[in-house]
Amino acid sequence: MGDIEAPSDSNPSAVGGEFDLQDFYLPFDPDDISPEDMQRWPYYRHVSMHWPDYVQTSTVPIRPAPEPRGLETGERFDLNTEFRTGTSYLQSLIDCQVKGFVVMRSDEILAEFYDNGFNLGDTNLLQSASKTYAGVITHTLIDQGLLDADALVSSVHGDFAGTTIGAATVQHVLDMMSGARTLLNFHTPGTTDQQWEIEIGLQRGERKGHVAAIKAAGKACEPGAAWNYSDKNTDALALLAEAVTQRRYVDLVQDLFDDFGANDSGSLVVSPEGTASPCYGISTTTRDYALFHQWIAERRAPNSFYSSAMDPAKDHIRTTNPLGAQLMPGTNYGSHTYYLVDHNVLHSSGSYGQIGMSDMDTGLAVAMHADWAVNTEPEKFEASRARGLAIINTLR
Repeated sequence: MGDIEAPSDSNPSAVGGEFDLQDFYLPFDPDDISPEDMQRWPYYRHVSMHWPDYVQTSTVPIRPAPEPRGLETGERFDLNTEFRTGTSYLQSLIDCQVKGFVVMRSDEILAEFYDNGFNLGDTNLLQSASKTYAGVITHTLIDQGLLDADALVSSVHGDFAGTTIGAATVQHVLDMMSGARTLLNFHTPGTTDQQWEIEIGLQRGERKGHVAAIKAAGKACEPGAAWNYSDKNTDALALLAEAVTQRRYVDLVQDLFDDFGANDSGSLVVSPEGTASPCYGISTTTRDYALFHQWIAERRAPNSFYSSAMDPAKDHIRTTNPLGAQLMPGTNYGSHTYYLVDHNVLHSSGSYGQIGMSDMDTGLAVAMHADWAVNTEPEKFEASRARGLAIINTLR
């Protein structure tokens, strides 16, 4: 990972490392947090757990399930044991700015850790880990016969006719193979990348329309040619879901929270137009994040989701995206979900260290919320994923 450069202060996005750790612990007054600084250290450790107060659009609430899963404390996995030479699991969590960590199987909590002012009942922004929720919801509609994975997006939602995403199939959009360009240049004024973050509430600025921004997705290649990660794919899925169900997307998210037995309240980001932004905008507790991944690990998600997400042929990250291949060796991608092929583990991943894992062999789930300095710090990403896998393999 040594050849990945840290971003400059003027462009604190994407991938980097070598940040001054003491900045994470600086004191601050929450009243002084500005939209320009809210995703920087030290502020983000507070902002990430109070996202409805800081998003530049708005959020709608997600309720606990009418019949929440009853959780019990099982035989505890000792986080004091050695993870790597000279480093315990506990110390690794602290070193990676993890604020919430839960290991769960059969509704038993086997390990739990909280830090950075975070605790039971507190919610944290999932960032792009929200995308896996969108993948599951889309496959629910596919299995219900409301949506055809092979249909052109434009045939499902006429407003997408003549657009990059409109020329792709629903499955292309699910697999980040629509041809839509990856967004990276978020902090250069006037770019379409920055405008996207304005539309979904991550930055302050004049809005031009959430739906219009999705339809205007730049083209990187033909559909199916390469893996190009784009938030616009996910928010397009929400529009397709609303089109075929005639329901608000937040209600579909609520159905999912009800299905996996959420214990606590959460929230979902919406635009001024009332459209949802599931590309990043779900906030949830760590326990409920773990319950979602336990639900997947127990194979209670839609059948077509597993067929797609665990398809051994979906090695697009490794074969068509050099940066993705470098960051995520041995990883496939299908239906907004990562698949660690050699470990038989499905996982979601979001900026600043949100990672959930589903062990498809044993039904075990691992979930963590963290506060990294930027979207991806490669060393912390590698350590967090390795830590989760080590616990999974030990408990197998």
